[in-house]
Amino acid sequence: MTEVPVMCLPDFSKAFEVTCDVSRLAIGGVLSQENHPIVDFSEKLNVTRQRYSTYDKKFYTIVQALRYWRHYLLLLKFVLYSDHKALKYLNSQ
Repeated sequence: MTEVPVMCLPDFSKAFEVTCDVSRLAIGGVLSQENHPIVDFSEKLNVTRQRYSTYDKKFYTIVQALRYWRHYLLLLKFVLYSDHKALKYLNSQ
């Protein structure tokens, strides 16, 4: 039997994990701690944003996730997960 993840309350003494992903039509992300989801978000992309390159869509997703959860992440350490190799070097760009 597969366990379904249950949303939990945040513990501000632990690091947060931000996981982002994008499809052709939408973006989304999950804020979690120790693999337990706290909150998620999704957004349908408008026609203009659907024409963005994959890199730009991924970067837009990260920006939206950090903006959406800034009240959780401000002044705290967090880990950002993305499956796009080019964004791995975001700090050096």
